[in-house]
Amino acid sequence: MIEISVLDRVQALVAAIAGPDRTPPDAGPDTALIHGGFWLDSVSLLEVIIACEAEFGVALDSQADLTPDTLTTSRKLAALIERRC
Repeated sequence: MIEISVLDRVQALVAAIAGPDRTPPDAGPDTALIHGGFWLDSVSLLEVIIACEAEFGVALDSQADLTPDTLTTSRKLAALIERRC
């Protein structure tokens, strides 16, 4: 069985929520979630957070965990999730 990394799973969730129209063709782990990348709005970003919590069985604290720094890229969000698992 092939194990999919947390980062790959987070990237897949982001791309699914952004949809094909907002997913850059060269999207990677360091592609911006908001400006200049996936262009997620606040609702889409909330969908990503909720999807990640469900996917990984974690509860992210809106004050301590969800900072402007941790919500910049899939890589940073995946690192946060790995710390919480």
